[in-house]
Amino acid sequence: MRERVHGEAAGGHVALVGVWDPVSKDLAEFFRATVAAARRRGLGVLVVTLAPDPVATLRGPLSRPAFQDVEYRLWYQQQCGVQSRIVVHLTRREVEEGGAALLLDGIRRHVTVAGLLLKPGQSLGRGAPGGIAAIRDYCARAGIHVGFADPYRATADIEEARTHLANGRLARTVELLFQRLHWARPSSRSRVLPWPPGTYTAQPMEAPPSPAACANTDRAWEGDGDKGALVQVHLAPCPGGSRLRWPEGAPPWLAFVSGPGDSSRAPVDLGRGTDRRTNHWMRGGRSAHHHL
Repeated sequence: MRERVHGEAAGGHVALVGVWDPVSKDLAEFFRATVAAARRRGLGVLVVTLAPDPVATLRGPLSRPAFQDVEYRLWYQQQCGVQSRIVVHLTRREVEEGGAALLLDGIRRHVTVAGLLLKPGQSLGRGAPGGIAAIRDYCARAGIHVGFADPYRATADIEEARTHLANGRLARTVELLFQRLHWARPSSRSRVLPWPPGTYTAQPMEAPPSPAACANTDRAWEGDGDKGALVQVHLAPCPGGSRLRWPEGAPPWLAFVSGPGDSSRAPVDLGRGTDRRTNHWMRGGRSAHHHL
């Protein structure tokens, strides 16, 4: 298990664990509500991001392709006021055999965990070692309060979007998620994406749109520094997906809008003339209220 720590990591924290892909307006509200509730108790918030997704570790990255770069997810969490962030990489054996104790021991090497906030039905590993009984037992011995969040989004449209992504249909993916797919420039200027090979269309950006801007449908597509026209990016096949070589002279971010599976379909512009505030993220009146 490898951990990469970002942020303050000082004082007591309420911990959230997840993959957090894709982000959404509801997720931003959830993070902000958790930060506010924790602050009232004199605590910070720690968001633990499992990257890669444990399901992808078991089945292969192409079976469960990521929508957004983990660097974008970290950036998004910070924009929502999250004080501490840890990226956790689990090996296949750790995914198969690990559980609550392995994960929480690793987190607590870096941050003091006073509370653990779980999503409905959430586990921290496969089988009994990751189940709720094991979580409660560990937390009782460690003096960690366990709380439960109310549901804040449905997953049906996410899984449909992931199917389109796996087939290179990014325009439909973007339409379903109501967001472009953001990836950050690596230091090597080359990286593997868990997407099919082919030619993709992306918007170069100095910085992604803030979560507050994304909540406004009039600015949903505008970054804090869109740089020029859309560019064509070719992803070459390689083990684990396709290799992206960062375009020469391109700024730090690319926001992908269409892919090779879209054929002649134009990238969808949902930022104009469409009110999507009652879209799939918000159906059923899901809230960000929870119990710490």
